[in-house]
Amino acid sequence: MLDTANELHDLTSWLTILEKIVEQSANMVVITDADQRIRWVNRSYTQTTGWSLDEVQGKTAGRLLHGPLTNPQVSQFVRDRLRQGLSVSGVETINYRKNGDPYTVMLNIEPIRDSQGQALAYFSIQSDVSEQRALERTNAQLQHHLQVAQRLARLGRVEFNADTRSIRWSSEVYSILELPQDEAPKTLRALFEFVCPEAQQDLQARLRRVMENGDEFDHELPITTHQGHRRWVRCRGVPQRQGSKVRPPDTWTIQDVTVYKELIEQKNLNNHKLQAMVDERTANLAEANQSLEAFSHALSHDLKKPIRHMVSYAEIAQDALLAGDVRSAQAYCQKVVAAGARLQSLIDGLLEFSRMGRRGVTPSWVDLAELVDDCLTEVAASFADRRFHARGQDTLPDIWADRILLREVWINLIDNAFKYSRHQAVTELVFACTRSDSGWTLSLRDNGCGFSPAVHSHIFQMFARANPDDSVAGDGVGLALCQRIVQAHGGRIWAESVAGEGSVFHVFLPRNAAPGVAPIGGASQ
Repeated sequence: MLDTANELHDLTSWLTILEKIVEQSANMVVITDADQRIRWVNRSYTQTTGWSLDEVQGKTAGRLLHGPLTNPQVSQFVRDRLRQGLSVSGVETINYRKNGDPYTVMLNIEPIRDSQGQALAYFSIQSDVSEQRALERTNAQLQHHLQVAQRLARLGRVEFNADTRSIRWSSEVYSILELPQDEAPKTLRALFEFVCPEAQQDLQARLRRVMENGDEFDHELPITTHQGHRRWVRCRGVPQRQGSKVRPPDTWTIQDVTVYKELIEQKNLNNHKLQAMVDERTANLAEANQSLEAFSHALSHDLKKPIRHMVSYAEIAQDALLAGDVRSAQAYCQKVVAAGARLQSLIDGLLEFSRMGRRGVTPSWVDLAELVDDCLTEVAASFADRRFHARGQDTLPDIWADRILLREVWINLIDNAFKYSRHQAVTELVFACTRSDSGWTLSLRDNGCGFSPAVHSHIFQMFARANPDDSVAGDGVGLALCQRIVQAHGGRIWAESVAGEGSVFHVFLPRNAAPGVAPIGGASQ
């Protein structure tokens, strides 16, 4: 009983102070009744769990906070202690926040008793130790990794006694040198004799510099082990200074860095391969840009020309019809039709050229002599009134190429030979092949009108023509298509010619893409 109003006032003040302390405590404070139902929680409880006082009041703490990771044995231990009216101290368990995230909590629970010693309520102080336990687990993992790293690093220690000229080292050095312990070198010089001969001169030069300026020795050396295996080691040592003199290091560390060096070499090799891939893709991009430029030129120039002719002829025909000149109108209408056919031919050529860019190369062994004979038969059928003589097909080998695409090449080359030799009494065709370790150089010589060396550089461009004679049919797509097909095989195509003296077209196809099996037929050897 309180005797005076002052005593009551003092007690009320202390209770108010205590309430503020509990409310502002960094620890969670929970007050439950005798049935362990929550009656009050402080602000830290709400901040940690996400549950407000209104949400948890009257609920059992365990059912509210427990989840899959909560240890049932720990929960049962706490219940048993409280049922017996005993306190709980330093018990760690896993609870769950309102959002479902688990956290680790340290429990301390004290019963509040009446005058007869019966528990009326429980006062619980809970500490969120999740971050602390996470740090402890991280530190344990780091310690474990460090111990493993020390074993895996293969780091040996060599101690040199300058007075007795003797050396002593850890067992790891024996392992690195693949030495039995009873065959260890007795001097530092004997130890350095494991260094490969090509590195000995550099080693001696570095040792001299260490003795001259006192700098740390830190160098990677190739060694040959006792069993003849080649390894790389990193050797480190700090020289000792005695006044103005420099003594060799008393302690050396030797670390096996063979795996590291191999990884560096592999990385360099991969970098070279990557650079080669970049170079190849850059070349492909340059080729693609050239193709785009060719298409741009075709769209802006070559395709506009027949369209302009069609418009002009149609306007003239229209004027002729208005003037009653039907014959002239018919003549110009025929020219419109011819210009339209020319435009159709150019468009077909563009489509054929673009389809080649989307079609992959599917190589196999091709009997080139048989293929060329088939192409000759097909082209000659289009020039039924033309006499021709072909020779050299039997010298052509079996080659590794895409049969369908290669047929397009020879159809175009033979067709050009027939078209540009139309003023000759007999079209002469000579086929030949030169073999080398790198591939096959195939050629076709004709007795056509030839072309000037000045146009050699652009006859394989889209819509380019070697001969300005418009009486010779052609849309200038064939040779561009041939070049794209040959380049897709990794080869190249070029021509030699002098105006009035015929032409020779050469096609080189590499062997390096062919599988490592013998070609079919004796002609391919």
